[in-house]
Amino acid sequence: MLKYENSFWDNPGPGHLPRYERGPQRLYEKLTQGTAELDELLGFFRDRMSLEERYAAELRQLSERPLSFEGFDKDEGATMKTAYRGLLSECLALSEAHANVAMEIQSSLVAPLRRFTHEHRARIVASWKVVDQAIRQASGELVQVERNHRVYTQKAALAEQLRLQEGADSMQPPAERMEFEVKSRASMVAPSDHPLSVSSQAASSDRSVEAEADADVELQRQLLSGSSSARSNRVLPDVRGSLDVASIVLGNVALTRHEFHVMLQRMQVEVPQHDVRFGILGTFKGLISGESLAGWWCANYPTIVRSEDDAVLVGQSLLDQGYVRFMGRGSQFQSRANAYYQWKRPALEFQSDDETDDDDEPLSERRGHLSQAMSYERARREADEASSIYRDSVQRAEVVRTALEEQLTNYLDTMEAWELNRLMSIKSMLKDYAQISKQPVPAELAISERLDVYEESVKPEQDIQWGIENYGTGRYLPRPVLFRPYGLSVAEFQIFGVPLEEQLLVSHKEAPLFVAKTLSLIRKSSQSMPPEDRYQIWTSRVLLHKIHELRNAVNRNARVTLRQLRTFDLPVVARALVLYLLELPQPLCPEELHGPLRALYSSRSEKSSSDLLKSVAGLLAGMSYAHLKTMQELFKVICEAMAGDEDEERRAGFVQEIGRRLGPVVMRGREAGMGGGRVPELLVADLLEHYEDTLGTVEPERPCKPVPRPATTKLAEDVSLNNLSIEAAAAAEAAEAHKATSSGLPVPCHRSSGDRTKEPESAGPEAATEQASSKRDSGASKKQASFDEDARLVDDILEEASQEAEVAVPNSSNMDYFLKDEESDSSDEDSDDSGKR
Repeated sequence: MLKYENSFWDNPGPGHLPRYERGPQRLYEKLTQGTAELDELLGFFRDRMSLEERYAAELRQLSERPLSFEGFDKDEGATMKTAYRGLLSECLALSEAHANVAMEIQSSLVAPLRRFTHEHRARIVASWKVVDQAIRQASGELVQVERNHRVYTQKAALAEQLRLQEGADSMQPPAERMEFEVKSRASMVAPSDHPLSVSSQAASSDRSVEAEADADVELQRQLLSGSSSARSNRVLPDVRGSLDVASIVLGNVALTRHEFHVMLQRMQVEVPQHDVRFGILGTFKGLISGESLAGWWCANYPTIVRSEDDAVLVGQSLLDQGYVRFMGRGSQFQSRANAYYQWKRPALEFQSDDETDDDDEPLSERRGHLSQAMSYERARREADEASSIYRDSVQRAEVVRTALEEQLTNYLDTMEAWELNRLMSIKSMLKDYAQISKQPVPAELAISERLDVYEESVKPEQDIQWGIENYGTGRYLPRPVLFRPYGLSVAEFQIFGVPLEEQLLVSHKEAPLFVAKTLSLIRKSSQSMPPEDRYQIWTSRVLLHKIHELRNAVNRNARVTLRQLRTFDLPVVARALVLYLLELPQPLCPEELHGPLRALYSSRSEKSSSDLLKSVAGLLAGMSYAHLKTMQELFKVICEAMAGDEDEERRAGFVQEIGRRLGPVVMRGREAGMGGGRVPELLVADLLEHYEDTLGTVEPERPCKPVPRPATTKLAEDVSLNNLSIEAAAAAEAAEAHKATSSGLPVPCHRSSGDRTKEPESAGPEAATEQASSKRDSGASKKQASFDEDARLVDDILEEASQEAEVAVPNSSNMDYFLKDEESDSSDEDSDDSGKR
């Protein structure tokens, strides 16, 4: 299983010094990403808490919404209003549930996560600072080892070269040997003006070198003791002797002043320079780009500057130490082609402190000069000193390296534990968040169950009925406009809207002509249908415009034929019959029977079924012949449609539906009110289920004068008497003349109107007619205004007189209409029979 302690190390490869920057740096970036994730999760919890608070506030505000006077506040008693109030109360309950969720998120998630994030970030940053300091110290020691190794190699090679040269010149006298002195750090700061002899000043030089070395060792011990307290008692080896050690550090590169001087001269010559114009500032010459400078370091120091990041560190050091100036804004070194830098005065005027080297050549190029001034013994001693210093630096580097690796191991273990703790904390908070999110679920389930109850409590049909009862203005009661001809019956020109008595007057059937024809068509066409299809004839919904098409087709005159009715569907014919009954001036059940029928059905619990039916039959027997016969024919056909149906449930449903449809039509009030109760429906149901006990027991007789004489005014009575006497006299004279003509006797002469007053018995039919006409004209001229007012009553009187005249004269032309009606009816019956055949 992979662990942090063996997964975040840098492996530079064989032949190179160890490196430790890359692994911990990557781990620190990952840990920093973890703190960013904590911030992001904390932001999510905060936003969710804020959302829950706003949602709870909005729900609370919604639950406090008042009822509108124009809306639900009006409908007291409607089921929809109760359901709406339930919705408002459930909004308040849901608001409280979400407010509790917001409080739980704040106390259980936001506050602990904020505290944990702050502490975790502080631990990560503090640990990284300690490790980064230790890594930098170890890197400096490793760079110093490489420097000491290079110096030791140079001095050992020089000593070997002098040994070989002295071996070749051993037979020659010894030449004068120049004294050579290895410079110490103190001599670099304050160089001596004259050389020291080996015999007189060697001891003091060695003591100063050893004292300075002891100070360096003590400084390194303090640095290491600050990085790891557990290894503070470890003693580092002393470094004996002194070399020209690094005094200038650029990033990961440590250089002596002489090497830095040579490096500056090379960079000023080898790095490409550019002339760049900066707006109104003008053109600057000798500028170098950050990309070229970083590339030069990577090309000339590949073992130390191994990547662009290392080159950026070197360039940043040059910028911070004041050797270059950035020609732009900011203080960060950028390795870009458009980032230009200018050499500053310290770089241009930098000089090495080595007084013996005026040509600023590196040590490897000055071996010839050194060999001339140095003997083999001195070179050997310096090589030994360099070897001792190199060995001590290696030991110190090893101590620092092992201590760093131990520290890094502990650091990696600690970081793994902290990262695991972070992940476990996040997991725990997600679990808490899931539990908190479930808190409103029971409340929402209870709310949803109550909402289901509210939904079930809404009764749309009941609310429709409640709205009709409280807001309805009246039932559908069409009032047709009739054509009322002067002197003629209204029934001779139209069917709908005409009283049943007048319809019966022009019909040769026992019922009014339209009722008889429609019921005859329905009876004949539905004989072979199954019960459910017969029920559909009366219960199907038909559009009003189709009913009006049939009404307009048959209402143009008083004649109705089966041929006309067959062009329409049977449901249309049935609904047209209902519309015909609805447009009658008087309801099918007269209004004077409505009160007794309601009283009778209100006390039905006190009477037996047979007594109730007898009482109903007795009340219906008092209706007029036209109304009673129409009702008998109508319910008889409907009962025939129910005959043979063995499904009691379907039969009961049909009776209930017919009662609902025909009840308000049969017992229609004069005003189209919304009252009436269930008495009309109960009456229709009893008439259908007990037809033989109610309507079947009544045997109406057709009266000779189906149209009763209405109450008349004095003018109407005078006109009636005059017209009757005139018409009777004219009819008698005409009959006498006809008798005389047929027997061959001479026709008597007629006198003028002036002689008729003296001898009325000798006057002929023409004189009687002329006299009646003159009296009628004089009566009309005297009371023209009153005659206009009572025109309807006079028309009825004249119609009755004409009927009496027709009785006296059988061959009168007024009988043609009834003869035509008989012929049309017989033709229809014949066509029906032929159609069947």
